[in-house]
Amino acid sequence: MVDAVVLAGGDGAVIDPACRFKGLLPIAGRPMVEWVADALLAAETIREVAVVVPSAENLGKWVDDVGKIVVSDGSFVDNVVAGLGAFRGERPVLLVTGDIPAITPEAIDDFVRSSLATGADVTYPLVRKEDVLTQFPGSKRTYIRLIDGPVTGGNMMLVNPVLLLANREIGGRIFATRKSPVAMAHIIGIRFVVKLVFGRLTVSEVEQKLGKLIGGTGAAVYTAYASVGADVDKREDVVVAEKALYERTRDRAVSKVE
Repeated sequence: MVDAVVLAGGDGAVIDPACRFKGLLPIAGRPMVEWVADALLAAETIREVAVVVPSAENLGKWVDDVGKIVVSDGSFVDNVVAGLGAFRGERPVLLVTGDIPAITPEAIDDFVRSSLATGADVTYPLVRKEDVLTQFPGSKRTYIRLIDGPVTGGNMMLVNPVLLLANREIGGRIFATRKSPVAMAHIIGIRFVVKLVFGRLTVSEVEQKLGKLIGGTGAAVYTAYASVGADVDKREDVVVAEKALYERTRDRAVSKVE
C-alpha cells in the first residue's frame, strides 16, 4: 500500500467567482476535492490520505473522513513538500490533484499497482486520446503526439518521496516552464522538445529523460481509465464531469435494482 497527497488549492474563481479555492468548486452537489478524497479512501492500494489546502476554514464535513489536513498556500512545489511532510516514512506516495472529480477507486488501484510493478522512482500516467473521447465525450484536452499515437497526461504521479525531496528545485523549474517550449528547452534540452513538438518521441525516450533529470528511474504507465486525466480547469469541464458522475450514479442505482 502507499500513501496519498491531494493538492486541492488553485484559483477556483476562474470557474466560479464565489469559489475560495479550486478544491471547493461545487461538482454535482459536492466540493470537487471530496469526490477525489472519497475515491482514494475507497481504493485498496491507499493507506492514508493527506489533503493540502490553502486554508482550513469552512471546508465542510468531508474533512472528518480524511486522515490529515495540511495547510499550505505556497508554490506548487512548496505544497507538494508540505503534503509529503505529513508522512514520515519512505513508502511511495501518490500525488493527486484535487480537480479530477470523476476519478474512481478502480482507476487509482490500477495505476498504483502498475506503477509499483515497474519498480521506478517516479511514474506518470498516459491516457490514449481515443479512451478520453470515448469515456468523456465533449472533453477538450491537450494531447502530446508520441510515435505510438496521441496521449494526454494524467493528474497523478507515484513518487519515491526521498528522491523527490532531493530534486525539489528541478521539479519546480519543470513545472514553472511546462507551458513554454522555449523555456523548457533550456532545462530538458532542445532536441527532446523538438521531437516532442513533432510527435517523434517514444515512451522509452520520455522515461529515460525523466530518469536522468531526477537522478533515478522514471516510467510512463499507460492506463485505460481516462478519469485520471479528466481535470476541471474551465466551465465546460464542469459540464463534462457532472455528466459522467450523474451517469455513474444512475448506472449503480440500476444495478442495485436488478
